[in-house]
Amino acid sequence: MKIYTFAGNTHALQSLIAAKYNGIDIEMPAFEMGKDNKTPAFLAKSPMGKVPVLETDAGCISEAAAIVRYVGRMRADTNMYGASFFEAGLVDQWIEFAKNELDLPVGMWIYPILGFIASNEKSTEQAKDDLRKALAVLQAHLLTHTYLVGEAVTLADIAVSCSLLNAFKLVFDADFLQPFPAVVRWFKTCVNQPEFLAVIGTTALCAGSAAAAPAPTPAPAPAPAPAPAPAPASEKKEKPVKEKKEKKEKPPKEPKEEKSKEEKPAESADDKAAKEKAKLLKTVIKEGGKKGVEIEGASDMGGLEFFCTTIESPEGNVELLQTAMTAMNAMPEEGAEERKGCSGHVGKMIFSAGVQQLAVVAYVPGDKTEKIDIADWCESVSASVGGTITKTATAADSPNKGLVMELVVAADADKGKFPIKDKDTAMAAAFSYLRSKGAFPEDNDDDDDECAFGDDAFDEMGF
Repeated sequence: MKIYTFAGNTHALQSLIAAKYNGIDIEMPAFEMGKDNKTPAFLAKSPMGKVPVLETDAGCISEAAAIVRYVGRMRADTNMYGASFFEAGLVDQWIEFAKNELDLPVGMWIYPILGFIASNEKSTEQAKDDLRKALAVLQAHLLTHTYLVGEAVTLADIAVSCSLLNAFKLVFDADFLQPFPAVVRWFKTCVNQPEFLAVIGTTALCAGSAAAAPAPTPAPAPAPAPAPAPAPASEKKEKPVKEKKEKKEKPPKEPKEEKSKEEKPAESADDKAAKEKAKLLKTVIKEGGKKGVEIEGASDMGGLEFFCTTIESPEGNVELLQTAMTAMNAMPEEGAEERKGCSGHVGKMIFSAGVQQLAVVAYVPGDKTEKIDIADWCESVSASVGGTITKTATAADSPNKGLVMELVVAADADKGKFPIKDKDTAMAAAFSYLRSKGAFPEDNDDDDDECAFGDDAFDEMGF
């Protein structure tokens, strides 16, 4: 059997995981959305051009839920559909729950971050509220159950955990997950099963580092030691003797403290500026590291090789923006509580708008320099907004080597040039250049692309 889909599609990953549990081999050929799904050969398999599509000896099956159910039912002795007819119904219940209650809000939250759809604050907040309600349902159930159905992993756990996979990786931080500890325990249990690991590898969580298997329940704390028995009368007599040792007669410390406070020099303007600079640098590195993880997620989801995004904290300072780029490309620190960076394999152009100028930094990894000429890319973007190249192609500070360049666009109110406006124009030019080189998916509005993700819940989103 073969399954046709783009790399990282969670709606296909669930079927591949189910196949591992059932001991079935499913081949996944290389597939490029926007190209391969429009060929006559593929449209004969899936007339709507949707993915995933499962090709079997008997014919083709489309729609993610139908495929995972088909794969799950291929063996009756592996518990994929539970241990009874009733449990089979519960499995279907949770598959529908994933499709109807999770897929749409997860997409509405993460797709603007990944640049797949335009950002809409109202829609994002609605998505968060919908997910809180859905996670509350899971939390209530998992407080008294290890798995969703029965006493072992079923297709229900596979479908629901895959629907939540990218949210756990990209947006579910510790604060958001705080009310749902049972859901976190269950999710970590699932993604650490050998069958999951064989398909998706180790899952790095947004709320922390890699999803380690849940720790065993700690033993109850020992009872507090009993209070000591009252001391004998003779000891009580000794205490006043100790109290008579008036150490207060030692040289008083208060005058010293007051003197030291008086002698402490006031913080100079230079020292204050240095502290502010160090604080800003820390903020820039943190934002860059977090954006790097988001871009890594975008690459994992759709196989993206290049990306464009904004970094707010440098406020138009090109040197700080270069620092953010370095943080985005850095390898994660071993043992760190929060995963940062990790996107050195993805080429990118980042933008920061300040009052005086728009700063732009471009990066092309070493293995992609033949695909994208960084100088040509930057000159194309610079020309779209009347910018100036301030740093020609030089070696990048990245584990993936490669090149970086910098450019700035000065503000000019008299000419109607404002950095925040130029940022939108420049970013559009950057994406347009990548599309012209086949380095970023085409942004087509025709009907053929409307249901590309193969899930009814996303029809209204235009995919």
